[in-house]
Amino acid sequence: MAAPISSTSAAAVPGQAPDTSATIPSESDGLNDAQVQHGFLLLAATTFAMSIAMNVTQAIQPNFFRDVIGMDGAQNGYLIAIREVPGFLLIFVAAFMLRLGMARAASLSLLIAGIGFALFSPANSFLALILPTLISSIGYHSWMQLQPALGLSLAKRGSEGLTLGRLSSIGFAGTMIALGAVLATLLWIEHTHGTLTGYQDNALRAFFVIGGAAAIVGAFFIFRFPESKRDKEIARTAPRITWRKEYRLYYWLAFLDGSRMQIYFAFAPFVLVEEFNVNATVLTTLLIIVAVINWRCGRLIGGFVDRFGEQKVLTVGYTLHGVTFLGFALSQNVWMLYGFYILYNFLFLFSVGTTTYLRKICKREDLAPSLAMGVSLSHVTAIIVPIVGAALWKQLGYQFPFLFGTVFVALSLIATQKINKSKEELAHHAT
Repeated sequence: MAAPISSTSAAAVPGQAPDTSATIPSESDGLNDAQVQHGFLLLAATTFAMSIAMNVTQAIQPNFFRDVIGMDGAQNGYLIAIREVPGFLLIFVAAFMLRLGMARAASLSLLIAGIGFALFSPANSFLALILPTLISSIGYHSWMQLQPALGLSLAKRGSEGLTLGRLSSIGFAGTMIALGAVLATLLWIEHTHGTLTGYQDNALRAFFVIGGAAAIVGAFFIFRFPESKRDKEIARTAPRITWRKEYRLYYWLAFLDGSRMQIYFAFAPFVLVEEFNVNATVLTTLLIIVAVINWRCGRLIGGFVDRFGEQKVLTVGYTLHGVTFLGFALSQNVWMLYGFYILYNFLFLFSVGTTTYLRKICKREDLAPSLAMGVSLSHVTAIIVPIVGAALWKQLGYQFPFLFGTVFVALSLIATQKINKSKEELAHHAT
């Protein structure tokens, strides 16, 4: 992500990870202050729009799949496995897209995602969901690695976490608007008809179109993102696929994060919907609460990463991940499950630590392809884990996918303890 670490590295504060980033040139090199500010505004607007797109569609998917399509939890696990195939293949998609430069690649990603979201609207069967699932997945998985790369390209040394945290907060502001619109619509339907059953079909389908339109609007914003001559040269000459032993800890963390998240995404919402009969109104309300919390805390968590280092922040985050998984497995109280659901979604803020860790150890030209490699590695188990989880759910009960997930949490905690040592080894090698 940046130039190799030099021998001028600042002295480490006792008890704090070495600040290897202090010797890495600013990612904003080549852009003046006005361009950096303009770039951040465009990226913020795009993040806001894409957040609306993703949340307005994902909030309604569990109930759309169950109530309109007629799917069960196991079928949802299979659809999740299909959805994650493009994520696994992202290194090859990125190898093509990055030839366009990061801004244009991001614009194309959002355009593809928007088309995919809109295509959910006319679906009437499980088979009809497969094509829009694959198309939208290609788009937003590509955006997942390009958005932090663009953010870090604007970040000053020592403020990487804060920059990504600000973008995260802006994204959750969009989430609040998206979820608020969904909730207001569902409450209106329930108030008008006395029930959601039989009356929410058209509304849910319309939200997929709205989500698609929001993503396409974001594509127009990010197309105008400023890129320096150096950035354009990197886009032209940088490696399309990157695999370096120096980044192996980041790769391992990405792999474990992805394996754990597949469990959550595939089964946590469906536990509430299928096992505890939670309706779309309640589920959307929970997500709004999460959005408000994360909107207020995004910058705070990013600042913690800059101040205390990735190792400490990620250790806290992974410990709480374990609490949520055990909570979903062991609790029979729906109100406690609401709390675990909110907590887990809050913990996504902590993932900024993994990204800033990569920023501090890798070369600038490796940034985008390394993030793409991380996304792909996070999907290595994307097909297997949901299928295994679905089998465990069907044979043993919904609790067992979450017990299975605690294995990945434990391995993440172990790996995190090596972050500071990894930084020190790279700094020593550079000197």
